[in-house]
Amino acid sequence: MSTKNFGPSASDIQNHLYTSFLEGSTADVALRVHGSWNAIYKLHRVVLIQSGFFRSLFTAGFAESSPRLGSTSIPEEIVIYFDDPNITRAAFEVCISRLYGGGPVLDIDPALIPSVSHPLTPSFPLELPHHKVPDGHHPATPCFLLSLLATAVYLSIPFLASQALSSILNTVGPHTVLQYLSFALGRPLEQLDYDSCEHQAAVGLESVANLIAYEQSIVDTASIRSRSNIPEDSHIKLGRTSNLSISSGSEEYETEGVTNQPSYHYGALSDKIGEACACWLARWGVDIFGFEEKQEVLHSSKEHAHATPSTRKRSKTAPSGSAPALTEKPEDYCVPKIWARDGLDPKWVSAIISADTFFIRGEKERYEFARRVVESRRKHGILPSEEEEWAKLFQSGIYYTNMIMDDLILISRDISPTTNQPFVPLSTIQSCLWAQSVLRHHITVRPATSRSTSSPIPSPPPREKELALPQPPSSPTLKTSPAIAAAGPKTTEAEFFGLHPSQFTTLSAVASDPTGKSRWSHYPPCRFAIEFWGLEHLKEKSRLYSHTIWYAGSLFNTYIQVVRKKNQVQLGIYLHRQSSIDPIPPASASAPAPVLRKEPLGPMELSVVPATHHRGPGSLPNFLALTHSTSAPSTQSPSRSLTPSSGASPISSTSSSTIPTSISSFTPATSAPVTPPQPYRDPRPSISAYFSISCASATGSSQTRFSSAPDVFSVSQSWGWKSSSLRTEEYMDVRDRTENLASDTFPVASRQTHIDNLSSFRATVVLGLV
Repeated sequence: MSTKNFGPSASDIQNHLYTSFLEGSTADVALRVHGSWNAIYKLHRVVLIQSGFFRSLFTAGFAESSPRLGSTSIPEEIVIYFDDPNITRAAFEVCISRLYGGGPVLDIDPALIPSVSHPLTPSFPLELPHHKVPDGHHPATPCFLLSLLATAVYLSIPFLASQALSSILNTVGPHTVLQYLSFALGRPLEQLDYDSCEHQAAVGLESVANLIAYEQSIVDTASIRSRSNIPEDSHIKLGRTSNLSISSGSEEYETEGVTNQPSYHYGALSDKIGEACACWLARWGVDIFGFEEKQEVLHSSKEHAHATPSTRKRSKTAPSGSAPALTEKPEDYCVPKIWARDGLDPKWVSAIISADTFFIRGEKERYEFARRVVESRRKHGILPSEEEEWAKLFQSGIYYTNMIMDDLILISRDISPTTNQPFVPLSTIQSCLWAQSVLRHHITVRPATSRSTSSPIPSPPPREKELALPQPPSSPTLKTSPAIAAAGPKTTEAEFFGLHPSQFTTLSAVASDPTGKSRWSHYPPCRFAIEFWGLEHLKEKSRLYSHTIWYAGSLFNTYIQVVRKKNQVQLGIYLHRQSSIDPIPPASASAPAPVLRKEPLGPMELSVVPATHHRGPGSLPNFLALTHSTSAPSTQSPSRSLTPSSGASPISSTSSSTIPTSISSFTPATSAPVTPPQPYRDPRPSISAYFSISCASATGSSQTRFSSAPDVFSVSQSWGWKSSSLRTEEYMDVRDRTENLASDTFPVASRQTHIDNLSSFRATVVLGLV
């Protein structure tokens, strides 16, 4: 005879506990909270100990864990002082409610969530639309999410901290990046309006707190201090009046004009947010500044129109009130100030522009962009602190050694209209020109006894590839020359979360490597950005090339290729040494619609050799990968591949008049091939080069970095990687383009801007010769 279980179910017990929490019934502890708000909460120990903070408080031998004497009908009162201003009432109440298995649903404004089809958020660059929060949902604003993370970390609730981090990383965009970056740098959240939702009760939890008057809170705190002989400059962190612990002083940071400010850093979680913001700024920095310039022009035009009334007669052909469909109104244009003086501070502006992963076509374009940003800030006044950073930026943040003579002459004559001084000192250009001449001499007229002319440096074994990016040993005679570091970038605040290039003087390089095992180079690497459109239409084993660049006597380009291996589709990205005799392949280009072409000529065989997979700044570690996006990256490591000189043909340049007949016939568009200037040619049939390729995600908040020790590049030879994670929604639009256009509900102008120009696969390449 079977017996039935008539006891309460797990959901019944959870509902009972949550009801007791809402009503404050049968509570055995009363938390007197002092911080940005002051209140008393009647709670239950058995529930609170799910939090590491309360578990230590109640079970680790503190006075709060000792048994109480006398009647237990009155909850025991425990004082908690939150000296962290990032902890707010709403975030604290949501944390406590989650321990009880309930709480309000968090509602994130969809206008703040970027996607593959709208990587800069759906409405950008127009004003954010009004969002109505559903009944019973709590608005999860960016400020609330940061406060929730800070509170969950303080209370040691890992699952809630992970959820908050996931929501933050998924909402990194133009409207949130500066606020998130400021939080990652340890700066407290901006002064909140006490009528805002962060200082109000969490939705549905208005009755759980018994608010205390501000004056009474001061009296209670002073009374506790006097009874316990606590210094006035100390903070009560937690404890009963019989046993209080004192919090230590916080770290401090400096801002423009303000020093010794308390810093609130949350360890690896803060660094992860900082890495995501750094990756986003590196990918979208140039695009955002273009929008900022356009917004300034629109506002200037509006002010000029108001100041100068128009005397032009109305056109008789256009009805009153009519306007072009794509006319942009200045009041509708809403671009956050990121590069302006109200946005990034000068150190971060310099670090981003100088970064190896900054998405800019080349060093000449990097200089021109730096010039535009600096002049836009100088228009509002010249600050000595900024000028110091601009001097460092123009002297060491741009590699003039990799520019041609014509560009160097123009830069030497470029004078700032605001300071009447050259942007780059002539001594800097002369030093780079000397280094350029020495490098050319080593390549073209090196003695025949040199090993490099007879045989290139062999590729190191796989084990050595995993350790570093070896480079030639530095010369002890050039003591003031900068040396490029062998190790990869660090991702902490001091290194701007991975943006700071690894450069040292000879003395500092020797000091950082007393064993002498690292290898260094005096010559800065070649840095260039590549961009591909229409990857979702790229056929298997067809190549889609980037533009071709010239560096140190050789032509280089990159290409991507779809490869199928063991029933798994992978995307390969390769660095290719282009022959100066063969035709330059057409480069990928943006197009309003895919075009039709014939099938590729033939397959290309790939031979797999051991390789390493380096995750760059912004990419999540294994324990956070599932919380970053809905589609988790593949756990299979990318394969290192060497491609022979013969094989699959590139996609040829197509005519815009070709009309596609079916979706399966689409192929990415390309532009006419352009041969870069070649001041000289490297006569060596084989060279040794180290390189790295950093692939930015579609929304820009993460990167995957592939790096290699020196490899031998023969003419028309390629080295690269294959990875299934690159062919996911995190990096490219894998959906049907026609479906995207049909289902898009945003304005036509916005849709075209995002899909045609911004929905692309972007990467940056760092290449250096040995």
